[in-house]
Amino acid sequence: MLGIIFEFFSTYLIEFMTSMLVVGLFFRWASFIQSRKEDTYFSTFTSEIDKLIYSYKEKTAQVNDVDEFLGELLDDVKDKLPNRSIRDRSHNKKNKGKKSGAKNVVSLREYASGDQSFFLAIKSESASFKSKYPPNYNDLTNRVLENEVTWNKLFSLFPIAPISRLIDILPGLFVVFGIFGTFIGISMALPEIAKIDFNNLDASGEILTQFVKSVTYAMQTSIAGIMFSLITTFLNTIAPVTGMRRKTHKKISNCFENVWNAVHGDQEEKTLHFTLPELLKEVKAIKESLQNAKDENKDEEPHLKEVI
Repeated sequence: MLGIIFEFFSTYLIEFMTSMLVVGLFFRWASFIQSRKEDTYFSTFTSEIDKLIYSYKEKTAQVNDVDEFLGELLDDVKDKLPNRSIRDRSHNKKNKGKKSGAKNVVSLREYASGDQSFFLAIKSESASFKSKYPPNYNDLTNRVLENEVTWNKLFSLFPIAPISRLIDILPGLFVVFGIFGTFIGISMALPEIAKIDFNNLDASGEILTQFVKSVTYAMQTSIAGIMFSLITTFLNTIAPVTGMRRKTHKKISNCFENVWNAVHGDQEEKTLHFTLPELLKEVKAIKESLQNAKDENKDEEPHLKEVI
């Protein structure tokens, strides 16, 4: 079994790495496009949430019914999202200078096919917004996005999180495969040296030629691995899929924090308004008690001297 594996890698490793590169580039392109659309959609969502929260604060200073507040907030956002759209730049470039009645914008409502589940997931987490203590916003965001198909799957089939992690480690994999192929190639070629008949060097010329070819191919695997690693590292730097997803996740997390503050912010201020004076009174009482104890000690010192 190992012999078959070694034979395969010593013969077809460069072709195997090339196939990996092509597949990796395809998934990288698809993941980046989808992540960019996700960022556009959720940026619009969070922006509208912040605007509505600000307008609600101007109308009322306190949220009495959290479920009603969330329902009204999400319904208002849902009504605004269809009016937001992103331009299909590739379509515009193809039709530049041409008059065309074709649609060149993509409605976010059309893109976010799972928006209903997203809004329902937020409403199902109303208990987190009702809590007097701030929830873990990262965990809350993960729970809300857990069933969001466009966030979790590429082409509604492939899980995007493992794909993005695999894309991040591709540069290292190419280097490892290149070195692996070099060692396998050399190890497979070295036994051929033992077949050389030093008494008949002319007949051994073909063996030496084959040995040199095997070693050359083995070295080429390392060169190919390094080159492919540089390509994928460059792409990971200029178009980081994982970084964009983290940025989008952070936006949603901050949005949920703003919603919780909108529900409890004024109540917390009122609590502090009543608590701080009481706290100051207690501090003042402690200070007076310490001062009285200090004065009593001073009065006792002359009496002790007279006794002595």
